[in-house]
Amino acid sequence: MPLDFDVLITADEAWPEFERAVLDAKTEILGGFRIFDMTTKLRSPEGRAIGEDWFDLLAHALKRGVKVVLVVSDFDPVIGTPLHELAWRTVRQGVALSEMVDVSPGQLEVRATMHPAKPGILPWLALLPAAIIKRSRRLQRMRHARLSREAVGLDSGSLPELHTVTHHQKLAVIDGEVLYVGGLDLNERRFDTPKHELPSNLTWSDVQLIIRGPEAKDAREHLLTFETLCGARTQPKALPLIKRTLSCPRKFQLPFLSPNSMLHEIEDAYVSAFRSAQHLIYAETQFLRSGYLADALAEEAAKKPDLTAFFVTPALPEDVAFEGNEAVDAKFGLGLERDAMATLREAFGDRVTFAAPVRPVFAARESKAVLSGSPIIYVHNKVLVSDDNIGIVGSANMNGRSMRWDTEVAVETTQPERVALLRRKLFDHWWFNPLPDEARHPRTLQAWWDAEIKRNGVRLPEHRSGFLVPFDQDKGSELAQPMPGVTENLV
Repeated sequence: MPLDFDVLITADEAWPEFERAVLDAKTEILGGFRIFDMTTKLRSPEGRAIGEDWFDLLAHALKRGVKVVLVVSDFDPVIGTPLHELAWRTVRQGVALSEMVDVSPGQLEVRATMHPAKPGILPWLALLPAAIIKRSRRLQRMRHARLSREAVGLDSGSLPELHTVTHHQKLAVIDGEVLYVGGLDLNERRFDTPKHELPSNLTWSDVQLIIRGPEAKDAREHLLTFETLCGARTQPKALPLIKRTLSCPRKFQLPFLSPNSMLHEIEDAYVSAFRSAQHLIYAETQFLRSGYLADALAEEAAKKPDLTAFFVTPALPEDVAFEGNEAVDAKFGLGLERDAMATLREAFGDRVTFAAPVRPVFAARESKAVLSGSPIIYVHNKVLVSDDNIGIVGSANMNGRSMRWDTEVAVETTQPERVALLRRKLFDHWWFNPLPDEARHPRTLQAWWDAEIKRNGVRLPEHRSGFLVPFDQDKGSELAQPMPGVTENLV
């Protein structure tokens, strides 16, 4: 009998279970992803028995008569050209799939969808010169075949529209009964194992859930309606078993860069978890940039002297650590992170810990992708646990963009056995040996973990007790840049 709630750490655990769910599909597979590459290799023995990659897996489902609807996120062709190309590569894979399999009408749909929100005329005019220059440079480097097949929206014959909001969700629903949800997209870049033995720039820590139960019906309804809702063509209805972020264009957009924030249920769930917590807020997040969430948690710290907090976050953003990005967006994001951490440090004092994971080996050389003398592990997790009472897992980071702009989906659970499983899987992921009770209890976890990761920070890699070392607030600080007057939701 399969579990009704399973916590999957990294693609090594998540993808085989996702493959098995697809193999078991009887009538319908609905998916909404930021990235979904059908050439991604299959990892389960059952999947490899029918083919090599997800193209083969979906073909197998279609031949069995299963309906497949896959919606991938499209991106502004100028601002997000590489991601725009990935979206249309998936669309072309869908066309090839329909040509290979004799599908019935309406049985297969693979499409790229762009969030309809755009800047008002005033911010658009301010951004237009830079966008035209950027587009011109991209066009000069591209061959015609790439423009016609992948960068299909990079049009030189009209002014760039500039889309600043995206669909950031990562979920699938099988037969209206099984929900696969979390932070994990599908391409080879996202593959890693819980041992994190790959080179630093290929590591990818992530968390996904598989839930069998009524949550799947609410998630299915979301997948069927989110595009209409984001187009402001109807009002959202309550889906109490999932949490969403949804936005749409403003009725009066003229001076605004931001969209209208329609639903911020994930942000509300985070704040509610802060308010209910008595001893511990534990979070794993790719981005800790929300001043609103930092202030809300700091407010609780001031009222509750026994409340502690622990954050696992990457040593640096992916584009800064591995690609050397020093553009204004990277600087602004680092500035927001430093501000949020400063707010929490001031409120909690020594009751808050920020940690980052590294591989337990020496780095060949010092670089941005090195912390405590070891290669960093990239954290893409989006998880919050409050004491042992509440767990939230989804696609939303702790930044304004995820909480107010982009399309996001999360699941909140308060069932004791589910929260216990989530806590155990999260905690065990970071440590090499079984943890004592002191390291698991909400009253004592933060102090124990804080002391141990400080020791890890000065130990030789082979002597560390786990992946975590202290987050270095000075790392990348020379790039951090405040931007007064600019909404934190931008990054």
